[in-house]
Amino acid sequence: MSVPALSGPVPQSPGTPQKTITQLLTQWADLTNAAIAATGDTLDWKDDTPLDKSRTWDPAAGRVGLSPCGTVGSKRAHQLAAVVYHAAFEPDPHPIADKLTAYWKSESFTVTRTVDWTDPTGDQSVVLRAVRPDGVYYGLSATKSLVSIHVRTECSVHPSIDDWAEEGLQKRFDELDATPTPTPTPSASVADGRADAVNPAASAVGFDPADPFREFREDASANPYATRAEGGADDDGWVW
Repeated sequence: MSVPALSGPVPQSPGTPQKTITQLLTQWADLTNAAIAATGDTLDWKDDTPLDKSRTWDPAAGRVGLSPCGTVGSKRAHQLAAVVYHAAFEPDPHPIADKLTAYWKSESFTVTRTVDWTDPTGDQSVVLRAVRPDGVYYGLSATKSLVSIHVRTECSVHPSIDDWAEEGLQKRFDELDATPTPTPTPSASVADGRADAVNPAASAVGFDPADPFREFREDASANPYATRAEGGADDDGWVW
């Protein structure tokens, strides 16, 4: 399966046709499937870790996030981004890194090996990033136990992206509204979020009326789809 062809530089200039969210979702699925196929093993890819408790990756489920990726004219552009995971194919991560390096280079990506180390205990890690001029991006992180592939699509400012994001947020709110609220124990300090012996985690999830969306951000570092602060580097050595 070939990686979809280049469509132009990024950020695209004002007036250039922008991909719709439907087109970006198709591109994300194609890019992910292409990378998976290039590994030589298309089974048992998961969309999270730990692998034994995570769902099998399924593009139809649409479990993908948005990342900022510059501007087009005066509008902020976004791209779809997600990570897929698989158990290591062998203890040495170099063969899979070499295989994907050769594949991505053959598809006109610029590939950089940002990490390649072995610690005194023998553990090894290889990290790659592969980019092309239209903004499509791959990242690989391989260790003796896990392989993960990070995929980002082209950038776009098409209005359908905002509509899709709002629909997803509303669906999440609807799911939360439909979830029964557990009755707190009398000794739990729910009102002010203070932890105690019965409810030691209360302070981590207590409702803050000054910041009603706090619970959605509290554990953002554990979410591979969470938007990272602009100017920071992700695990593949990519800087926004």
